[in-house]
Amino acid sequence: MQNSNQDDPSDIHSVKVQTKHDFRDPQASKWTKAYIFKTMLDGALLVLPLAIILFVLRLLFRFVVSLLVPISTLLTSGSDEPHWSVNIISLVVLMLFLFAVGLAAHNRSGKFYFTYAERNYLRHIPLYTIVKDTVQQFSGLKKMPFSQVVLVDPFKTGVLMTGFVTEEITDDLFTVFVPTAPNPTNGNIYHIPRECIKFLEVGTDKAMRTVVSMGTGSSCLFPDMECNNNLELEASDAT
Repeated sequence: MQNSNQDDPSDIHSVKVQTKHDFRDPQASKWTKAYIFKTMLDGALLVLPLAIILFVLRLLFRFVVSLLVPISTLLTSGSDEPHWSVNIISLVVLMLFLFAVGLAAHNRSGKFYFTYAERNYLRHIPLYTIVKDTVQQFSGLKKMPFSQVVLVDPFKTGVLMTGFVTEEITDDLFTVFVPTAPNPTNGNIYHIPRECIKFLEVGTDKAMRTVVSMGTGSSCLFPDMECNNNLELEASDAT
């Protein structure tokens, strides 16, 4: 009569397979085709804005140089290469052109026409929105989500809420995400005017830590008040 406690060969094989799987190098499963492709895509998205800017500037520079070819032929007759002064003049003209475009963008009428052209034409170009947002984030013109910590009073009751600016709609209107404690992935979205917002010079990590810890350490959100309290305590101790 066979022993019922005898190990089944199939069970032994499964144990060996499981043991081999458990001791597999965790870094080995990381280098998959999907991981390599995603990493290459992330790198392309980081390099693409700079490459596009350099490519467009190069086209504009060559276009300006082509317009100044008659001046080059007068300075260096019989030469195929443009005169060195033409390159300098072209660079100055290009810089003045970019300055004029930026100046027009600050103008109310120029901003209106550019917004109209962007909404009706430019946004239909593939990857335009992605490239624009990436370039603005790298240049600092557009802040990354959750990069600005604020205190908001959306209902003007005097009760302040910890929030994070997710988008600047206009100069006087902001979209703010107010997380709930202790789970910051949940919360409410408010479109709040500037007058109901107090912008703070506090790091995102510190502000998020106060949300996760149920408000503990919120004094970092009120540096001026904390300083005044310390001065009052020092004055009372001195007396």
